[in-house]
Amino acid sequence: MGIRFAATLGLAALVCATGAAWAEDTRDFSFIEANGIELAYLEEGTGPLVVLLHGYPETARGWKSVQGKLASAGYRVVAPNMRGYAPSGFAPDADYTVGTLGADALALIEALGEDKAVVVGHDWGATAAMSAAVTSPDTVVGLVSLTIPHPMATQPSLSLFLNAPHFIYYQFPWASWMVARNDFAHIDGIIDAWAPTLDVDRRDTTSVKESLAVEGGVEAVLGYYWSIGADPTPGTARADADTRFAMPTLMIAGADDGALDIGLFKDGEAGFAGPYTYVELEGVGHFPQVEAPDEVAAALLMFLDTLDPWDGGSPAPVQ
Repeated sequence: MGIRFAATLGLAALVCATGAAWAEDTRDFSFIEANGIELAYLEEGTGPLVVLLHGYPETARGWKSVQGKLASAGYRVVAPNMRGYAPSGFAPDADYTVGTLGADALALIEALGEDKAVVVGHDWGATAAMSAAVTSPDTVVGLVSLTIPHPMATQPSLSLFLNAPHFIYYQFPWASWMVARNDFAHIDGIIDAWAPTLDVDRRDTTSVKESLAVEGGVEAVLGYYWSIGADPTPGTARADADTRFAMPTLMIAGADDGALDIGLFKDGEAGFAGPYTYVELEGVGHFPQVEAPDEVAAALLMFLDTLDPWDGGSPAPVQ
């Protein structure tokens, strides 16, 4: 079953704290065709491939600080905007099912010329990462989930929906209007509720609001929620309560997550048959990569260092 332990990582003990202000990310996207969708992505570094998948309401730019630290440590780090998040393409058939999101990640790895990667996901990106891992465990050599436990712990229940009522109210016909009204003020409200301790100076919703503002953008993003009950797309797979992951896995939770009962991570531990590490960050909500990027990067680097090289060699330290 591998080694299991919980850890709380102290920021001061690991790395120097970043500044309070959140610097704007002005990098240009590159574009690549993957699984029939043109994906916009940000890439840094060279070495073994690490893919960073964002969640809601986020874009690839939310990984900026973490991505830079991993790249500096000798990894090729690619963060795409997920399908439906402009400037990535929309699904022409409105397919935002979890299996398809995982297929996108696998197709991206292939399109980048690689056959193996560590896949890191946050929120919906974590669900996509698990889907990719169950579909092609030979490709996903390491699995990392931020804020989402194993599916055995997230089966539909009253308590689950009380913590995450958006899964319900996004099904109503006025959901698109609600998200878009007042310059997407709903997005700010979501972040306030899910990350109550996040310093206002570290919030940057510009990129996700720009994605949503593109014609059809709100409907594309809400398509993730509208696809929850849809049948899996043929040829895709998704993790479920019976899935047992054999690859090394790292789970990162924020102790103050306003969208999830973090006790669910303990409930889902049995779903990991391989080496398993759980890291709980004190004073952090639903967006650890934004709220505590130094701590997240440190946890990731510790995890990556435990893995066998997956590109024929060890990461090359930056000179």
